[in-house]
Amino acid sequence: MTTGRAYGFLTTARPEPAALARALDAVFTLGEGAVEVGPEGEPDGWRWDTPVQCGYEWFGPGDVACALHLYAGPAATDPPPEETVARALARELGTAVLTGAGTLPWIMRVFTPEGGSTYARTEDLDGRDRPALRITALQAGVRALPRVPVRGLPEVVRDHPLAPRDTGPRLWPWADLVCRMEAGWPPLRWYGADMYREDLRARDALRDLEGDPRLEALDARFRAVTVDDGGLELGADPAATPWYRHRRPAVLPWRVLPPADPEAARWLWKWVEDGAEGLPGGVDLSRLDLSGADLSGADFSSSLFCGTGLAGTRLTGTGFHRSHLQGADLTDADATGACFVRADLDGAVLRGTVLDGADLTRADLHGADARGASLRGARLLGATLLDTDLRGADLTGAELGESTFGMTLDETTVLTGLKGTLIAPAAPASGAPLTGPALESWFRSRGAEVRVVPPRRPGPKPS
Repeated sequence: MTTGRAYGFLTTARPEPAALARALDAVFTLGEGAVEVGPEGEPDGWRWDTPVQCGYEWFGPGDVACALHLYAGPAATDPPPEETVARALARELGTAVLTGAGTLPWIMRVFTPEGGSTYARTEDLDGRDRPALRITALQAGVRALPRVPVRGLPEVVRDHPLAPRDTGPRLWPWADLVCRMEAGWPPLRWYGADMYREDLRARDALRDLEGDPRLEALDARFRAVTVDDGGLELGADPAATPWYRHRRPAVLPWRVLPPADPEAARWLWKWVEDGAEGLPGGVDLSRLDLSGADLSGADFSSSLFCGTGLAGTRLTGTGFHRSHLQGADLTDADATGACFVRADLDGAVLRGTVLDGADLTRADLHGADARGASLRGARLLGATLLDTDLRGADLTGAELGESTFGMTLDETTVLTGLKGTLIAPAAPASGAPLTGPALESWFRSRGAEVRVVPPRRPGPKPS
């Protein structure tokens, strides 16, 4: 007997009731008039004979704007899975949609309008007239939630155990780690280094079981999916620690936090599986949407990121030596201390990008849009800055070194402490942009110590 199916969703924006009805019509495909929406907070006004009914409730100030209470009655035969409905609502309404995930009520699955998904940690906000919810962390960045910090969520992993049910309680943590490595680190393709250390401590507690066939079998499987690096990755002293502390996973699951976009996450995971450390010739991640990922400290030397979406991505200390990032979108990315030596950033979007302390020696930024970027203490030695838009950028304490000049500056560009040498053409005709001594004087008036020199004349051709 079919009794119907209930669904519950949260959205980060308030959907229009008419748009909500159209979205539900599209996913349930039951024909005109098959969906009844609202009114808000008044389910008694519904037409109860409609196959699909949806009530909505506005939330108070917080990260969640609305709750949707959806019921597909017996007339809606073969109702779609919750994930299918959530993805359709996110796409059609242009809002992030949250659903329950696993057994932990504060962990939710997030579906994005772009077709991706990730997980969120939430908390209730008390003392309000309406329900309110704050999202305190995301496993991957979401454009609709730009201020929410991105970090690994260990509870999501722990809520998806892999050890066999009949595993004894003492062996369970060690068995679960081995099973997870063998399976490729589900469910997130991520596992924190601190979590791995916790599992090693669980193995420490099993020393009295040395010689037990069950433990020996697990140890053998552990050796098969790990490599001995002399304790380098986790800082273990081989002379003072047991053998398993000298071994690290063959595929390091804590190198990156993958993005919400499934295709980009798949390609990034392939890079992790291949070694994730400065592969010869680099890796091609062009035109993928890596927005919201955490790639801090990764080495992408000589790689291709042409047209890649890196908006809001964490790139602290990331290496892009000799990489190609033409047309890449790094809007609001955090690239503090990143290496862009000899990187090609032609036409890149760097609006609001944090490049504090970054090394852009001999980087090419021809036509880059760096409005509002922060380049405090950045190294721009020998960088090409032709048609680079630096209006509203902060170059406090940045360093130039025979950098080719042609950038766009204005009164909002902060130049205090900027120092070095710019290569600029000789003084043009009246009314043209400043060059030479006049340009030096303009920089000094803004607190910079910049010397302007003309381009070097080419030497005589060899006979």
